[in-house]
Amino acid sequence: MSGVPMSGRFLSALALGRALAGTALASMALAGCVAGDPVDSDGSTDGSGGVDSGSGGGTGTGGGIDPCPTGNCNPTAACPSSVAGSPLLRRLSARELEATLRDVFPEAASGWTSAMSSDPISHFGFDNEAARLVVSKQAARDIDATAAAVGAAVSGSALASILPCSASAADAACGGEFLTKYGKRLFRRPLTTDETTAYTAFFTDALGQTSFPEAVSWLTKALIHSPATLYRSEVGTLMDTSRQLSQYEIATALSFTYASTTPSDDLLARADAGELNSPTALVAAAEELAASAPGREELQRFFQAAMQYGRVTTLTKSNVPTFEDLRDDMLAETRAFIAGVVLDGGGGLDELLTSNVTYPSTALADHYGLTAPASDYQAVTRPEGVGLLAQGSVLSTEASVDHSSPTQRGLLVLEKFLCREPPPVPATVPELPEESTGPITTRQRYEELHITGGADCANCHQHFDPIGFGFEHFDEAGRYRETETTSNLPVDSAAWVPDTTPEVTFSGQEDLVAALAGMEEVQLCVSGQLKTFSFGTEEACLGEGERAAFMDGSLGFVGYWTSLAGEPHFVSRSQP
Repeated sequence: MSGVPMSGRFLSALALGRALAGTALASMALAGCVAGDPVDSDGSTDGSGGVDSGSGGGTGTGGGIDPCPTGNCNPTAACPSSVAGSPLLRRLSARELEATLRDVFPEAASGWTSAMSSDPISHFGFDNEAARLVVSKQAARDIDATAAAVGAAVSGSALASILPCSASAADAACGGEFLTKYGKRLFRRPLTTDETTAYTAFFTDALGQTSFPEAVSWLTKALIHSPATLYRSEVGTLMDTSRQLSQYEIATALSFTYASTTPSDDLLARADAGELNSPTALVAAAEELAASAPGREELQRFFQAAMQYGRVTTLTKSNVPTFEDLRDDMLAETRAFIAGVVLDGGGGLDELLTSNVTYPSTALADHYGLTAPASDYQAVTRPEGVGLLAQGSVLSTEASVDHSSPTQRGLLVLEKFLCREPPPVPATVPELPEESTGPITTRQRYEELHITGGADCANCHQHFDPIGFGFEHFDEAGRYRETETTSNLPVDSAAWVPDTTPEVTFSGQEDLVAALAGMEEVQLCVSGQLKTFSFGTEEACLGEGERAAFMDGSLGFVGYWTSLAGEPHFVSRSQP
């Protein structure tokens, strides 16, 4: 603070933010729980509405939210109808907080760098699961450093454009303009009278002891530190048998679900006017957001998080010297595939898995042996292999450095499309038998070592290796092959999907993915993951309204995703 002595209240922006949100709200937010003392839907604590002590909370690992407060946490389960889930407070993820601060203060966006660390990843691969978004000591330090950086940027060269009155009347009234405008943007609702009074006193105190820009910096930091900024309130107001979310809570849910950032001034104005009041209005708002650049990026993020094909950009392949020159192109190809087939084409699960086009760069087309596109990342027809599971980024990621991996590729399908958990690894893994001598294919080697190599190996690998055999026509770098380079033996990609009744057999990758697209187990799995990604919770039965339409192919990914805004869980919560 430039060596200027400050009062204890002025120095403690964090303490102010917590106090202004209410001691009960702050404590449950920092513990990652839903709540003890009364908390209103607007985040204030005047006692007009609340949740019972301990409701929805838990004593799980690290003090986080109980991931299954209802005892019904299987998002892949089929339910007869939709329900509203449990009330909670959800901390913004690191990426959501950074996007929020850049969108709230666009004039200062280039003047600071986020200090936020990566958030914990759920077993589905998502970083927005409420149960995992607690405030650890590291997260608290990161938030504080980020808030300080934003405060400095806002009060620096950008101040004149952010707060024009600062150039002519840098006084308490000008600070009040900042508080009214940016407090609402950060809290995603108007400030309460008590909050306005306390923050005004805080700023006046600061202004009496330091410069106007520095007082603005500390006010910015205090606002960012508030749980009203850091947490998404999904608590609502108690009605007869449920909790109704406020217009501002609904606006917040819309914006973060479909654009991964804070509501725009326009969306907050709709909340001010009470226009977010019907499923039709909410789905229309969701469709508008989903069509925006941030909305398109959010659905891209879903696929990449679920499938983890972004890891391709860090890989090497010992037998493919040019691979490092192509791996960024592979990620761009898959993003173009998702954009073309899903975002622009309205595709659903069948199109995702069985589309016979891809979108390579010219260099990638040469690598795959495909006809060159008219320009980079334009559509070309594939002669062999179809859909997302024939993408070079996916096949290369789920492979070894020098050969294909039926195990990795089989596990990918098992976990991401069948939502099955592989058996636990034995406490003691036996030594593998000696490999056969002479020419042998990758499949034969895996069958010898994993399937017939002993019961301990077979007990696990029999559940997923056969699925991986379906991808054996593709090498470790995603290139189609009829024979293996090392053995010069023909590839055999016929196998079966284990543990299905009746047994699902296939002759190769195209046959396999066509079978997967038609399996109810796969349809439930993929739709369940999209619900989990959207709602940030694994509670079951939250998005059944249009699920059947998605499963039968009459509704694509975008249509099903935006339909979730019309579900009961989007506007209300169960009353514990």
